[in-house]
Amino acid sequence: MFERQIRRHDRNTPMIGKTFPILALLMAGLIQPISAQAPAPPVTQMEKLNKETADKYEQIVTANSFPKELAPLFGQLDAREEAVRIKAVHSLALVGGPMAALLLRRAVDDDLERSSAVRSEAAKGLGDIGGRQALETLGVSLKDRDVTVRMRTVEALRFAGTVFAVPYIQEALRNDVDLGVRLEAVRMLRKIGTQFSVQPLHEALLRDRNFTIRMASADALGEIGKKERQVASVLGEALVAGVEKNTSVRLEVIKSLGLVRDRAGLPYLALAMTDDADLTVRMRATEIYGRVLGLQ
Repeated sequence: MFERQIRRHDRNTPMIGKTFPILALLMAGLIQPISAQAPAPPVTQMEKLNKETADKYEQIVTANSFPKELAPLFGQLDAREEAVRIKAVHSLALVGGPMAALLLRRAVDDDLERSSAVRSEAAKGLGDIGGRQALETLGVSLKDRDVTVRMRTVEALRFAGTVFAVPYIQEALRNDVDLGVRLEAVRMLRKIGTQFSVQPLHEALLRDRNFTIRMASADALGEIGKKERQVASVLGEALVAGVEKNTSVRLEVIKSLGLVRDRAGLPYLALAMTDDADLTVRMRATEIYGRVLGLQ
């Protein structure tokens, strides 16, 4: 009976059944959706946004059209000594505001700043400044050649824009080749912890090539699902036969359904109870099914 309620998952179908309008508007302007049929566009929206920010920076610097009080600090970003450049970054972060965030591009772009230590501090400073310009300036650091800088950037994005940072963090989760960076992206989405984090984590749960990311995504969705109950059906898709091959990930999904405690997860648990090839998974699903049903 329960099995008939579940439509088998197709990896080329949309990621999430329920659309969040605000998140859709946020993401529409930044990240092109994955399409299995169409090739990726030659220039992504994130790359376009980075170019616009670079052009704005060049115009401001070339015309010296920023407050004269900031000129000495901006000049120190070109100092020979790394320690001096770091101090200049800290000072601009203390000043704050959109103009300081834009000028920090000089310190956060690996085409302009050779030291990864300076770039890491600039990313942290932009996170402290926050706001739209800080987010746009941080966007360039998602492609930094240094893994540590990219991890610091993902962390800074969360502080710079909370829910408005989600599309940028999804860019790292979707495209970064480093496992540590993608795990950091999952961690930041978990800390944001609202409905806006659900779609990127859902995508990672179903699509990421590394089972560690899929496990972490399931765990994060379980935590978010304590407040956002629609997560139950999102998690359940990973239990449909053939979707998730890794036993550890399926066990993590079942555990998270137990945290969500929503009735919508019961059909998926029932399917795992009867159809999963792994005895441990069937036993765990049976246990969680009873726990969830008992709380209804």
